[in-house]
Amino acid sequence: MKKVVTRRDFLNGAAIGVAALGTMSSTNVLGRALASSNEKTIGPVPLPKEYYPPKLTGIRGSHKGSFETVHDLAWRGNKPSSYTDLEEEYDLIIVGAGVSGLAAAYLYRKEYGDSAKILILDNHDDFGGHAKRNEFESNGQTLLAPGGSFNLETISFSDTANDLMEELGIDYDALDEARDPGFFIAELNSEQGYFLNKKDYGSNKLIQGNWVEALDGADTTDELIRELGLPSDQEAKLLSLIKGDEDLLDDLSLSETIDYVSGTSYEQFLKEKAGLTLSTIKTFEGLCKIFMGVGLESTPVQTAFLMGAPGANSVGFTGKVVNKLLDTAVKHVSMPAFPDGNSSVARLLVRKLVPEVAPGSSMEDIITAQFDYSQLDQPNSPVRIRLNSTVVNAKNIENATEVSYVEHGKAYKLKSKHCILACYNGLIPHLCPEMPEKQKENLKYGVKIPLVTTNVLLRDNKAINAAGPLQYNCPGSYFSIVTKSPPVSLGAYKDISTEQKQGQDNPIVVWMCHVPSPRNNGEQSARDLYRLGRYSLYSTPFSTYEQEVKDQLTAMFGDQGFDAERDIEAITVNRWSHGYSYEYNSLFDPEWEEGQAPHELGRAQFGRISIANTDSEGLAYINTAIDAAARAVDEITRS
Repeated sequence: MKKVVTRRDFLNGAAIGVAALGTMSSTNVLGRALASSNEKTIGPVPLPKEYYPPKLTGIRGSHKGSFETVHDLAWRGNKPSSYTDLEEEYDLIIVGAGVSGLAAAYLYRKEYGDSAKILILDNHDDFGGHAKRNEFESNGQTLLAPGGSFNLETISFSDTANDLMEELGIDYDALDEARDPGFFIAELNSEQGYFLNKKDYGSNKLIQGNWVEALDGADTTDELIRELGLPSDQEAKLLSLIKGDEDLLDDLSLSETIDYVSGTSYEQFLKEKAGLTLSTIKTFEGLCKIFMGVGLESTPVQTAFLMGAPGANSVGFTGKVVNKLLDTAVKHVSMPAFPDGNSSVARLLVRKLVPEVAPGSSMEDIITAQFDYSQLDQPNSPVRIRLNSTVVNAKNIENATEVSYVEHGKAYKLKSKHCILACYNGLIPHLCPEMPEKQKENLKYGVKIPLVTTNVLLRDNKAINAAGPLQYNCPGSYFSIVTKSPPVSLGAYKDISTEQKQGQDNPIVVWMCHVPSPRNNGEQSARDLYRLGRYSLYSTPFSTYEQEVKDQLTAMFGDQGFDAERDIEAITVNRWSHGYSYEYNSLFDPEWEEGQAPHELGRAQFGRISIANTDSEGLAYINTAIDAAARAVDEITRS
């Protein structure tokens, strides 16, 4: 009988309380912990000491219990008919405990003092939003991985974001130095491999090399392109495209060229101008797909170029200049990362807001700090973070706001002087039905990009490491990118992903990203594709993800001795049906005048209710989450 990876597999030897948590949903944990009193309890359900969601496996992200209430509201217009008044009053209620909501609480306290009373409500069983932490135990060792938000794109940080990071004690240089060199998600100009699968390319093949330089026309270009095994005519055309042998847009003026690269899909450009087939074109889809959430048929030429896809050398002098500038940037820009991704930023913010939750004071000790979730929502704390609480209504009342939410099937309401909605902006029209219709339309415009980021704990790293650096583009495969969790050793936490001890297996966490949006049929917008991808996520069971993980890793590393049934110890599937914030796509969206884009019009302050989240900035990055929080707090201060 084939072995099925269960949530219990990685918990052998763990404490009984934590093991119990790992084998059931957090809702069930709470239900059992409070079995005798929960039915009679009025008000927020206290979290037990053993509550620790980062260790949960199976389907995480948009997990069971986090979306049912809000779907009932958004899809069917259902909400509770009555609410118990908790008679709690706050200076500020924040909806959403992601980085934007946590940053808003932090910045509000800076403005109004540490005694300001703040409540943060979140529908998930953990804080951080997409900045989630996946934590594993194997052979007595702790291994960490990002459940979503991955690294710090510091090159684009605003002064506000940099100031907050400094106040949290984050040293970019020290963090970057704590990482093993050559990790391609943090250091773009690094060696990475291609995995070509048998179904699309005739055989399973791993090809190592510096593909960033090769696709830019480096000395290694010919050698690596030959290893792809393309038909001879396709190989010749691809090499010509990469090296810029001819200007493929020489019949266009400069302004026409600009219009072409913004209004034409990369796939169409390669087919019509470079003569490449779909099989060849698909080779460059991996990174574009996980950043855009759609395939190359829905990605503008200019966007593909910015992400390193070949061809800029073949669109005239301007393209060559742009390519040289990008090449210089790629070689000198790195993006720091914590071993658990941006979860450490969220943890640093939570520890600042609720010091009792964990000891320590630095970015080094936050990695191994033991968090006591039972401290998040204490009555005597000026800042309270209430998990498993789905907000269903937010409205302005006389000189205040009233917020209603559902927690474990019970409906409550409370008041605050102001409210910040740091949640998915497309949900806000359902939370605030009194809002002007035009503002609602603008808030609904953006559709978040669905993604699946899966972390796989392997008992043994030998077969994986034997194939070369673990960072692969996988065109045509279920998981577009396969790499490892950030190889960062910081404080007491040591990365062991490349170590090999004599006579001892060393575990490793493999990070795999799947994009569920289907191929465009020629009549769909990116937003249409994201909606279809979201449906796919909700209808895909864990067993499917598990099988896809096994099949792909076996195809990639079976020749090196990998055995899925033996080597896979645990799988955590971070299902983000509402993932990256929507970023405008020049193939489908007009170019709005400054201040007139849907996200700008939608985020307008509504009475005492302000709007944050990266959705309100139209960019899916941690710095924009912070910028949105700062803007929302500033609105309160000025109102």
